[in-house]
Amino acid sequence: MVYLSDKDKKKISLQIKKNIQKELKVKNKINTRKMFDIWSSIALEWELNFENINFVEMNKPWGFNYSKIRRYFYNKFIKDFRGGNNGKTFEKKLFDLLDEAKNKSIQDTKIERKYPFKQRIFPDEMNEGDWYSPPGTEVKYSTKKITNNPYQVEYYRKTKIPFFKGPQGQEDFILKNKWKNTYTYGFIYGYIKAWQNMVFINWKEVRKDDFKNLLSKVKLIKTPNVRLKTISDKGYYDFFFKKNYTNYLTNRLKLQKNIADDIFIELEKSIFDSNLSKFLFYKKENYFTFQERKFDSIWGSIRIKKDYHHPQMGIQEFTSGILSNRELFLGKTKDGRFYNTVLNSRIDSRKKNIYGPLYNYEQFLLYTMFLQFISPMEYSKLDINERDIFLRFAVNRGKDEFLTYAHAKII
Repeated sequence: MVYLSDKDKKKISLQIKKNIQKELKVKNKINTRKMFDIWSSIALEWELNFENINFVEMNKPWGFNYSKIRRYFYNKFIKDFRGGNNGKTFEKKLFDLLDEAKNKSIQDTKIERKYPFKQRIFPDEMNEGDWYSPPGTEVKYSTKKITNNPYQVEYYRKTKIPFFKGPQGQEDFILKNKWKNTYTYGFIYGYIKAWQNMVFINWKEVRKDDFKNLLSKVKLIKTPNVRLKTISDKGYYDFFFKKNYTNYLTNRLKLQKNIADDIFIELEKSIFDSNLSKFLFYKKENYFTFQERKFDSIWGSIRIKKDYHHPQMGIQEFTSGILSNRELFLGKTKDGRFYNTVLNSRIDSRKKNIYGPLYNYEQFLLYTMFLQFISPMEYSKLDINERDIFLRFAVNRGKDEFLTYAHAKII
């Protein structure tokens, strides 16, 4: 990791831009699948979750109980959604949850969660306020209308687009561009992909505690699955994922098998073999986003041989960043679609007081095309189909919704 000034970062962005423009003119076949890895995205988010749990455990009088409760709900969540060794059972659990997501949003019930043990009382902490940890509350999918803040996950209004719960203006934009099915099929793809990589793949938590500074670092590593001889049998997981995806389209959306297969092929071509795929590959960014980076990877740029590239930014880092550092994301741009995205985000946050972890498509478009401290690249000049960018948005919104649901059930 090399720490650089803003001026140096701008030079690197110009170099990246030049390289992308050069490479996209060449019709080379590239393999993006290794770089476009959803598991690494999910693992990063859950490493941070576990590090936060460990931090509370090490620093708060009630930390032991807090950690024990959260780890109980984590194990319960994984066990419940795996459904044992019966493939039809865990597929049904997944499909039932997807059906809930189709026309509902994740909302807090305010009902306290139950757990099958008593919290531990420590002899030197007899006051309940010192050792007691609130267990958190239950969440569920609900059709209760909540429309005050579209950046929050509980936002819900009925729309004409399955799985989309956003504001009217965004719905109109999707329908006008005839991207209704693109959103629906992309969302399902991301949701199932996230479920498979969080629930079905086994993790091993490697924890390293720093007792001097009361910090904990976590690394998640894939471990052998009882259903497979080796975890490296990626072909099995790809087959398993395609089967789940096409089964949902045929069994729950009532599409014909050949149509479901064609949709899957078309989605994977857009994800792994389009000009957008190549753009992200040469930009050195994962197709699958994550919320935020770990602290020690935020400020620098990475050097490989003689070339630099910027570490990929988390989507929440981006949405908060455009509120305070316009030049980082726009360079000297002072008008146009990307400028309006930043302007509208600031109006929402500062004047309307609406903000949160969710992101809209215009923000995601800028997130995809920006390079630090220069004007964002124009997708049309790179022969990138905007529909491919919108599909990436839909896939990641599906991924994020499942992870949000899992996080709310566990943390």
